[in-house]
Amino acid sequence: MHTRSGLACVSGHTFVADPLGEDSLVVDLGGAAGDFAETVNSWAGCRCHVVEAAPENVALIRETALVTKHHYAVGGVDGTARFAIAGQDSFHWGSVTALGDVPFTGEIEVPAITLDSLLRRVGADRVDLLKVDIEGAELAMFDTAGDDTLRRVAQITVEFHDFLDPAFKPAIERIKRRLAGLGFKVLVLTRRHHGDVLFVNQALVPVPAWRWWYWSVVVRYGRGLRRIAGRMFQSAA
Repeated sequence: MHTRSGLACVSGHTFVADPLGEDSLVVDLGGAAGDFAETVNSWAGCRCHVVEAAPENVALIRETALVTKHHYAVGGVDGTARFAIAGQDSFHWGSVTALGDVPFTGEIEVPAITLDSLLRRVGADRVDLLKVDIEGAELAMFDTAGDDTLRRVAQITVEFHDFLDPAFKPAIERIKRRLAGLGFKVLVLTRRHHGDVLFVNQALVPVPAWRWWYWSVVVRYGRGLRRIAGRMFQSAA
């Protein structure tokens, strides 16, 4: 984990670090083996709910007094969903939606849940940080989430998957417009795709204009320059 001018980055997901503390609630969608939640919990001391679809990963998540795991595929339906499996070695992952040309190797049925139902199930009146990395199902998740549900979330850090399927781009732009209309500021921290996007609810986490400018210009483009420099260094080596 590293922080820069109030922003933190864990496992490729950027969020505002300042508001998080012992009274905060973090919901980690697509939690894999729980590394993101474990890191944030150890740093901020906050309560975390980790939600994961792949049963092999669920078994690896370490529960504590502050970390609770849930076996669900989060998306657009409640009930069950067909979960296509892509990774079967040390890293297990899959999706309930098609992802471009990704070769899936099998399929299982898993419990499914919408964001509205999940937050009711865990009793979350407010979510201080929602992390979303659910392999393409984020589009259906946002489309079925109610406005009131989203307004209860202080910030959302999302890995959209247009780098795997460019056909997702129009839906991503629609989601960005919707959240902006609900009072979220939008920060895209990746250059060509939407692999690291931060939505900040200005009603719950007010960000001064100067700080947003710094993140949008200095932090965003500074990351890009560091990536380019890193590639040039590797090529030279």
